Amino acid sequence: MRRVVVVLVCLTVALMFAWGGVQAQGQTPQRGGTLRVGITQEILNLDPHVATAFSSYQVLDLVYETLLRLNPRTLDIEPWLAQSWSVSPDGLEYTITLRRDVTFHDGSALDATDVKYTIDRILNPATRSPQASFLAPVKEVTIVNPFVVKITLRQPSASFLSVLAGRGRWIVPLEFEDKVGDPRVKTLGTGSFQLAEFSAGSVRLVRHERYWRKDDQGNRLPYADAAVYRVIPDPATLRAALRAGELDLIIGFGVDITAARALSGVAELRVMTVSDLAYSLLGIQTERPPFSDLRVRQALSLAVDRAQLIQVVYSGRATAGGPIPPTVAAWGPIPATRLPNYRPNPARSRELLAQAGHPRGVSIKMMPIATVPEAVQIAQVLKEQLAAGGFTVEIEQVDFATFLARWRGSQFDTFVSLNAGDIDPDVHLYRHIHSTGSTNVFKFKDPALDQLLDQARVTPDPARRRQMYAQVQQAIAERVPFLFLAYADLFAVSRTAVQGFVLSSTRSMAPLAETWLSR
Repeated sequence: MRRVVVVLVCLTVALMFAWGGVQAQGQTPQRGGTLRVGITQEILNLDPHVATAFSSYQVLDLVYETLLRLNPRTLDIEPWLAQSWSVSPDGLEYTITLRRDVTFHDGSALDATDVKYTIDRILNPATRSPQASFLAPVKEVTIVNPFVVKITLRQPSASFLSVLAGRGRWIVPLEFEDKVGDPRVKTLGTGSFQLAEFSAGSVRLVRHERYWRKDDQGNRLPYADAAVYRVIPDPATLRAALRAGELDLIIGFGVDITAARALSGVAELRVMTVSDLAYSLLGIQTERPPFSDLRVRQALSLAVDRAQLIQVVYSGRATAGGPIPPTVAAWGPIPATRLPNYRPNPARSRELLAQAGHPRGVSIKMMPIATVPEAVQIAQVLKEQLAAGGFTVEIEQVDFATFLARWRGSQFDTFVSLNAGDIDPDVHLYRHIHSTGSTNVFKFKDPALDQLLDQARVTPDPARRRQMYAQVQQAIAERVPFLFLAYADLFAVSRTAVQGFVLSSTRSMAPLAETWLSR
């Protein structure tokens, strides 16, 4: 068995640290109790291969598992449902050996047929999976024996191990849809918890009694009897519920730097932070006038002052964003100040608008999610900045369900949101920017950039890939499919009774399996 670390990905991810209460060290984990997690967004879809929202992922992280995983602390790729794997010399065949002690929540054993079914389901156009772009290199999946599966690719994929470790490629059992009925509201996975109750405003999970993982002392995980997700859209109300002891943990939305500083002085609370792989962005519908004109998209980018936005929205606790996360140093992230169209120049913005036939400027709409204060605040800052560059912005705050529907249908001028990031640039960029990308809601098409992304995907040499992604970053900034804004710090706040939780740059909630409540 080989334990593979992503080649050259020597991350500069900041170490997690805690403010306020100190994590207990050397204590014996206690079993029982219910972990109560507060979130701000509704949970609208639990289909592991279709859902894209962070709120859904927070639940799915506990219900489903992948063949490989990113270690939440180190972000190394390591075995998970797969016990081991090997890759053929030509990079076309991945032979996966499965663990023999894994069961689904219905008691059935994991085997190779489930892996084949999962990949086939994701690639089936009828599923309409946003994950399909990641698995596009797959030619066929062959069952070697009940616990060995061979995945054959059409061409080498330098990122394929990262693909197998990522959210959304969760393993489901053979005939999954027949077994659960509607996978949007019913689940069947191998994860540490299983679904007991589901509504848009609340989800209750209970311990998977036959879960395969044990701690270092041989105790079966998870420690908690149950985990409950409670939706509280208003961040102030969410934080008040935590302080009142009605919640145990909140993460991400609802906890910005201002709130983190305020809560750090509360004795019964612990504030955690880590550099985030996710990023804020301004999405653009590039087929819709006026943004079908490249000059207008470039003008939009030149009107944005990321440094000012970071000070106002994040109190300086963020990095101006380019196409590759600044924490993934090995892939050569280019600072925003060195990218074309990323340094603010409102005068040049107006010139470009005039050249594009808009001497008096243009009027556009901007769509943030009303229940995500970060997105709303970004939109407000951008509205003011863009005015200096010749753009009149109408902010249209929408609820989460409306946002998802318009996002999927590319029914917007612009939108403000967060995208999940990844340690591999192919996984990070391809599905959003390639013309065939399954989440290219921007309707962006550029044959030259497509070709560069395709070449980088199949190039095994890390040094050569780094050179290619330097070109990709420049091309993205020049062609402006959308605007990368900022990579901010991620915050979480828990009550001090919560022990063992690891806040990860991936935002994974899977560490709740090893989290316990001290009494």
